Amino acid sequence: MAAEVAAGAATQLDDPIVKAAVAWDRCGALLHQGSARETQAVADAALRDLEAISATGDTDALVLEGALVLRQVVACARAGDADGAWDQATRAVEVSERLPEGHHDLRWQTVFSRANVLVHTTEAGVEVDAPDTGLSFVFDVDVTAMPSRERITHYRIDEARAMHRMGRSGEAVVTLRAAAQRAPHYVHAHPMARELVVDMVRRGVPSQAAALSGLVRGMELVS
Repeated sequence: MAAEVAAGAATQLDDPIVKAAVAWDRCGALLHQGSARETQAVADAALRDLEAISATGDTDALVLEGALVLRQVVACARAGDADGAWDQATRAVEVSERLPEGHHDLRWQTVFSRANVLVHTTEAGVEVDAPDTGLSFVFDVDVTAMPSRERITHYRIDEARAMHRMGRSGEAVVTLRAAAQRAPHYVHAHPMARELVVDMVRRGVPSQAAALSGLVRGMELVS
C-alpha cells in the first residue's frame, strides 16, 4: 500500500528518477506477492522513462536502471524464463560497468553494483535449475565488500541453496551456518533457508551432522 501511494505521488512529480525509485520499491513488493508478470510490466515502464537520462551517464539513472533490471532478473527466473533471466543479467552487468569502480548505490538504497548483480544471478540460478551458471555469472567481485548486511546474508543463503542443488551439501551447511552466526534472526526466519535445512535433513549430510542440527535448533524445526 505504501508503494502504491508513493507511486501516485511520483506520478504527480513526473520526475523519471523518483518514479524509477518508487517503481523499484513496487517491484520488490510485487515479487513478494508472487506477481512476476506485473513486476516486469512496472519495471519496463520505469526503464523506458529512464532511457534518455541513463544515456547521459547520470549516476542516479544508471543505478536505478540496474536495480530495475535486477528485479526483472528475479521475475524472469521465478516465471521459469531462464533465457530472459540471463539476458537481463547481462544487461545489468553492462550497466554496472558504466559506474565508477567500487560504487554501491546508497542514495536510493538499491545497493546496485557489480557485486549485487552476482547476488541476483545466484538466486536466479537456483530458480531455473542452473546453479552453476548463477554462481559464476559475474567474476572478480567481493560480495562481502557490499555495504549491506542484508544483501550479503541473502547471497549466502542462495549460495548455500546453489551448493546443495549441485550436490555440495556439506559446503552448503557450512555456508548457511556461517551466515546464521552473523545474522541469526534473518537466516532462521528466511523461508528459503528454512526450506533448505528441511531438505538437507531429509537427505542427510553426515559430514556436517552437528552443524546441521544446530541450524535445526536455531530454526526450531522438527527433524
